[in-house]
Amino acid sequence: MTAPFVYIDTNVFIAGFESPIENARPVQDFLRALRERPGIGISSELTLAEILAPVSRPHALPAVKRRRLYFDLLLWSGLIDLRPVTREILIETADLRSVARHKLPDAIHVVTAVHAHCSFFLSHDDGMKRLPQGMRRVRADESGVDEILRALSQ
Repeated sequence: MTAPFVYIDTNVFIAGFESPIENARPVQDFLRALRERPGIGISSELTLAEILAPVSRPHALPAVKRRRLYFDLLLWSGLIDLRPVTREILIETADLRSVARHKLPDAIHVVTAVHAHCSFFLSHDDGMKRLPQGMRRVRADESGVDEILRALSQ
């Protein structure tokens, strides 16, 4: 049996590195666990655009540090399998939005997760209520990360 794939929403990375430590710790624990199973964690290349955009949120890292951190994590570490935003994903995104009220970026993330056969959708976005059957949204908090780590160990 293969381990389930976990889709990682952009806000999870932000929580893991640009939030107070109590919010960051579960995400960092999860990412450390991925070292044992590279390729299980999946995200979209859209994550790069979202995470590198200028921000004014509290606790945000300076742009140069953010860029280095996320390039290291998302591009060079091998921990995260970044999937391209293809024409097929964009067409299916439009189809999804005709039946579910997702914002465009959220719909791209969901369709990418479907294409990657993800069982879990790790996200802090409470608006992500409608996911395809067989995919479960899990918050990137201690109990959510524990749930995913248990599933990965089976």
